[in-house]
Amino acid sequence: MTADEPTEVLCLHCDTPVMTAVSRARRVGEGCWRKARAEARARSAPVPLPGLAGHGDRAGLDGPSLLDHLPGDGTDGP
Repeated sequence: MTADEPTEVLCLHCDTPVMTAVSRARRVGEGCWRKARAEARARSAPVPLPGLAGHGDRAGLDGPSLLDHLPGDGTDGP
């Protein structure tokens, strides 16, 4: 091996040699990177909570709003 050749870098997940410069920098192979990203996206997907569905923009607000005390004629006070 000469000084110009890159050293072999193994994937941290599966111990196979990585091929691209980006993979070498991450130390994770392309396949393992895709799997890890897919798992991360699946974990971060929004999940509807029970009891909050069907409330529109007032999800979780069962009491009065901060704007309920304002009059409907556009003035700032009673």
